[in-house]
Amino acid sequence: MIFLHRARRHCSLGQSLLRTNLGGSWSLGMGLVARVHVLLHLILKPSFAKKLNADGFSPLHLAVENQQDKLARELAKFDPSLVRIRGRGGMTPLHLVARNGDVELLTEFLLACPESITDANVNGETALHITVIYDRFEELKLLTGWMQKRRNSVGAFTEIHVLNRRDRNGDTALHLAADRNNHKVVKKLLKCMTLDRNIQNNNDMTALDVLRANRSPMSKDTEKIIKKSGGKTRCSLSKVEKMSEFLRKPVTFREYCKTKLIRYRSHVTDGSRNALLVITALIITATYEAVSDPKELKGEVTWHAIILNVLMIWGFNTTAFIASIVLTFILLPVGRAYTRWYMFITVPLVCSYAISIYMMYESVALIILYLMILFGFLVYLLVFYVRWKRTTLKKVSKPKIELISQDFTKTTV
Repeated sequence: MIFLHRARRHCSLGQSLLRTNLGGSWSLGMGLVARVHVLLHLILKPSFAKKLNADGFSPLHLAVENQQDKLARELAKFDPSLVRIRGRGGMTPLHLVARNGDVELLTEFLLACPESITDANVNGETALHITVIYDRFEELKLLTGWMQKRRNSVGAFTEIHVLNRRDRNGDTALHLAADRNNHKVVKKLLKCMTLDRNIQNNNDMTALDVLRANRSPMSKDTEKIIKKSGGKTRCSLSKVEKMSEFLRKPVTFREYCKTKLIRYRSHVTDGSRNALLVITALIITATYEAVSDPKELKGEVTWHAIILNVLMIWGFNTTAFIASIVLTFILLPVGRAYTRWYMFITVPLVCSYAISIYMMYESVALIILYLMILFGFLVYLLVFYVRWKRTTLKKVSKPKIELISQDFTKTTV
């Protein structure tokens, strides 16, 4: 009871302090006692920390603006969601730290609330945009390093999303750096592998176009590194197909097959997919072991016995082996990484299977015919993969249409 009575008394004092500070300016001489009062009040009334004053600032905004780093860290640890509170102009406390410049506090905020790096203000600017605008190079290095070194499941998506995020003018961080001819910032951003060098802003200008529009004599070195990393002008880019044009085009047989395949993948539940993958793995194992440890032909070896053994037994065995590999590929989730690793694993496996059959018989004619069939199938898979890879590499930024649905985008297997 005595503790609660003292806590309420401290809370009333802290409330008066906060009300005074939220109504006007934050006292720069605020000491440890005032911070304790503030935290006691927030513990007893957490919703108060999310309220904005007349100027559109929360307690965490004010702590950052007035360089009260210790209080800002304590507030972020008390409630990590405070880092994402939008104040005046949609600015979050993370945006203020990126603008004012404080590497240590920026790190604390990112550790407390990693999702805050994706937040944007009313101008569509993320913390990465703000570091470029206010020339905060150390903070920019921290943000890019944070995105590149995250190892969780959403790390890759966050990196692609933030690096290629466009503001209200359609400018990415690379556009802003090129507009300011900031060579070291451009060089740092271009080291990020997931950065799209050829995104066009609302004026249909790439970063290279923006740099050339400045006509600065000091921009030649910057232009060289952009070109070297794959940057192009809008005239050099292939024409982007609009969504309306894509939807009006007739459906080809290849698109029909892809659509059916994607629909099948999306309708298969995780339980069914896991069960089918286990079955296909067992079939692949059994059929491969049958080749690696074959049974010798008993009695007189004749052409009839060889043909029966090759075409009937090993033909069915190979059909099951190839069908299981294809079905496993169909059941895998959509993604370049899955396809690349699957091809890297299965191609040597199929080659080993074919070599095992070759070493089993002395009939050269039948073995050559058999290997030609397998080789043709492998060539078909390789050509299909190369064509798919080229189509993905030739893609540029998405059409600038507001109403774009992922259900209608071109799907790749």
